[in-house]
Amino acid sequence: MEMKIMGLSRMMIGAAVAAALGTSVVLTATTATASRQTVETPATVCGPGYTVERQASFTGGVAYLLHNSGKQNACAVTFKTKDVGARTFVWSAVDVKGAGVMKNEEITPLHTVPVYHAAPTNSWVKFSGGTRTADSGGGYEQIK
Repeated sequence: MEMKIMGLSRMMIGAAVAAALGTSVVLTATTATASRQTVETPATVCGPGYTVERQASFTGGVAYLLHNSGKQNACAVTFKTKDVGARTFVWSAVDVKGAGVMKNEEITPLHTVPVYHAAPTNSWVKFSGGTRTADSGGGYEQIK
């Protein structure tokens, strides 16, 4: 059964988000009850032109920092490695020195919605991600 949010299904909302980001989401039926498995990577979640700058593992997941030199944007996304498929709390954040922090917290089966922040090449950026019980991150490093 498809969940409805303000008259829209999760699938319709996901397709709209993917279209806005210029990405696609691959869904495959895994059982007769129509449970779904997504095939995504940090780069496909953030969108075309984003490449992984850094990543940090923690108990239960991996936080990623990506950068798009054409758009001069950073993207942070956290993928779960524990309880994948179960809706649990996870978060991502990206902090551009002198420009503030963008953060997303949600209950999700796989990964956070990507967090974007203007980050010109050579700017100093730190990122982090986590769950309720563990987190990752580090200090500021320069975007190459």
